[in-house]
Amino acid sequence: MPGLAGASGNIRNGWVKHTEGRQPRRPPMTPRIPWIPVFLAAAATVPTAGKPARAQVLEGVVVDSATQAPVTAVLVSLSDAYNRSPQRFLVDADGFFRFFVPGPGRYSLRAERLGLSTRTLAGLDVGPEETVTVRIPLAHRPIAIEGIRATGNRRCELSSELGAATHLAWEEARKVLNAASFTDSEGLYTYDLEKHVRELEPGSLRVRNETRAHKRTTTRQPFESRPVELLVDGGWVLEEPAGNRYFAPDADVLLSDDFLATHCLQLRAADASRPDLLGLEFRPVRDGSGGPDIEGVLWLSRETGGIEWLDFRYLDLPGLLDEHRSDQIGGRVDFRGLPDGSWIVSSWHIRMPLMVLERDGVFGMRRTRLTGIAEEGGRVVQAVGTGTRRVAYTPAEGVVSGEIDRPEGRVAVVGTGVEAGVDAHGRFTIRGLPEGVYQLAYLRPALLGLDRDHALTDVRVTGGDTTAIRLRAPTPREVMARACGADEETWDSGMGVILGRVADADSRVAPGIPVVAQWIAGIDVPGMRVRNRSESTEAGPAGEFQLCGVPADYRAVTVTAGSGMSRVSENVILSEEEPVAAVSLELRR
Repeated sequence: MPGLAGASGNIRNGWVKHTEGRQPRRPPMTPRIPWIPVFLAAAATVPTAGKPARAQVLEGVVVDSATQAPVTAVLVSLSDAYNRSPQRFLVDADGFFRFFVPGPGRYSLRAERLGLSTRTLAGLDVGPEETVTVRIPLAHRPIAIEGIRATGNRRCELSSELGAATHLAWEEARKVLNAASFTDSEGLYTYDLEKHVRELEPGSLRVRNETRAHKRTTTRQPFESRPVELLVDGGWVLEEPAGNRYFAPDADVLLSDDFLATHCLQLRAADASRPDLLGLEFRPVRDGSGGPDIEGVLWLSRETGGIEWLDFRYLDLPGLLDEHRSDQIGGRVDFRGLPDGSWIVSSWHIRMPLMVLERDGVFGMRRTRLTGIAEEGGRVVQAVGTGTRRVAYTPAEGVVSGEIDRPEGRVAVVGTGVEAGVDAHGRFTIRGLPEGVYQLAYLRPALLGLDRDHALTDVRVTGGDTTAIRLRAPTPREVMARACGADEETWDSGMGVILGRVADADSRVAPGIPVVAQWIAGIDVPGMRVRNRSESTEAGPAGEFQLCGVPADYRAVTVTAGSGMSRVSENVILSEEEPVAAVSLELRR
């Protein structure tokens, strides 16, 4: 989020000089337009160009703990033994990540995403020129804040002392802010911005006048930033000869230790018109002696846990400016979740007071009068990936509305991690897609994601329009045959597939480990000799494996990985109704 912390508006000292017999002069609308960073998501990659020829590597895959399928849009953070976080990685549809670590040592990984449990793997030792591969399973869980009630008797708490309910809300908000911070630091996009400067009527906020400007940014970080320590120590409004500068918080500021040490958090209920929102309010803990500060509310969706927008207002403005405290003097930042699970700031504004200084005609006392509100802000018109040159975001996004000949289940956009539920009538709607051509797949719960890449059709999405489409759900037989590279005509309806991963007790994956599925094929008479059959494979680079052609007729199938003392087995049972099973095998020490 390049520079939201330094997002600034400029008003010439907040004043309009009043001259006897003349109308108050409007302050000049300066070209110092506030900026608020825009972070757009794409498949994030860690640069590898500068890595040494032989380096230490810590890599792996993030998977669904239930299905063992890769999980997309997870932010993985790497920390060293001193709990520093030098690298972050936003995984794409294959769930894979890779870090080139600076040297041998002990590291930790943290994986997080909205709607999933957060997982930390600690104590991962990486030796000289060693590549360590790990598997991080994450469990789906209900959004933690959905049932939280915000009552008026909750106290404002520092981040180190949060109660259970406030902590849950902060954890969901922190996931979004971390993803925003990552995208900002990578500088992966060029942006088309529309900025504006307005003068508003106090109270009604009616626009008196307005100017607009369009700008395309091409640098990695198109906006300057202001360090959080300067904001906390020096205040959020700076008095300068050219005019007061007003600053707004960005993701890095809200996540920083300095900010959290000087601001407390408290739950806040939305008004009756928005029961779908839960507020996470922040307020300064000091008494105002440290200079101008801010307070505000992060509004979270109870359904998704994501941040909808941030409202904030200024406190303890310098000099006589503080006489006109108002909820209208502050700002707003609108957040937007992208289809791949990342987040951007889609629009923003900062509002600053315009006042005249007058003298009382009888006693000659100075007094101030609020004559208007200056607003500086903007919105993202388009964001384009610097590497892909594809549009990653535009406000006029497309919608796919369709029907499928099977009720329930889900429809997925292949390769993106975007999904939508199918209702009891076979209808589904996918929103928020940037313009482009996509492939759709139908997901049956019983196939555990094996059908995620089973593309049914192409669909062209146009910004601002709705595309209607009808789909035919593939049979499980079609999906399994294609996934196994077999001919559908020869695929026996009594066969199934076992998906799985192999790792050791420290979650390090075990590539190349032999994996065997064995079952009873029959009993020979006479002699009653048991006749077994088996299918075998080897674990892939991320410890993954797929066993095809196993029986799906309620027979027990024993899946074994490894050999000798580290060998581990697990029994699974497949059926026609559930022909795909997932196993996670942990090798013995």
